[in-house]
Amino acid sequence: MKSRINFSLALLLLVNLNFGQNESWMLNADQSFISYDAKHVLHAWKGINSNVKGVAKIEMKDDQIKEIAILTLVKDFDSNNTGRDAHALEVLESLSFPEVRFYADTFEITKDSVQISGLFNFHGVDQKKSITAHLENLKNKKILTGKFNLIPSDFDIALPSFMMVKMENLLTFDFKLEFSK
Repeated sequence: MKSRINFSLALLLLVNLNFGQNESWMLNADQSFISYDAKHVLHAWKGINSNVKGVAKIEMKDDQIKEIAILTLVKDFDSNNTGRDAHALEVLESLSFPEVRFYADTFEITKDSVQISGLFNFHGVDQKKSITAHLENLKNKKILTGKFNLIPSDFDIALPSFMMVKMENLLTFDFKLEFSK
């Protein structure tokens, strides 16, 4: 009886080791970016952040993404206008809220796209977000690309104004996130 229990425990442990293993794949910052597009009645602009950090948990048995965590700093977005960027840091209260984070653990994959659901933290506010991305599934690399929108006022951000007109209450983001072994 005792040997049967030991065998069952050993088999359970072996199954968990073989089927429950995940690998951590790091985000390749040299190949990844997040950018935003913003608008005002008088002009539009784009800011790019090429200093994105992240990790993905890949389940070895099916070679699929199971979790991702992305972190970027507000100060790393560059619109090629230092005055505008300095004002954005004030508006976004970057000293109090320096980071933008996204953590996702729900992935619905269909052919070459994936519906990613997770928690977005921006300006100290958590918001559930679902994003559709294109997934390029290579042997030692996973590349996610796509677009999503954020409404700044949903994150308690007071919209800046120019000539007594506020900017549009919509930011459109583009991203490319490349994870590798």
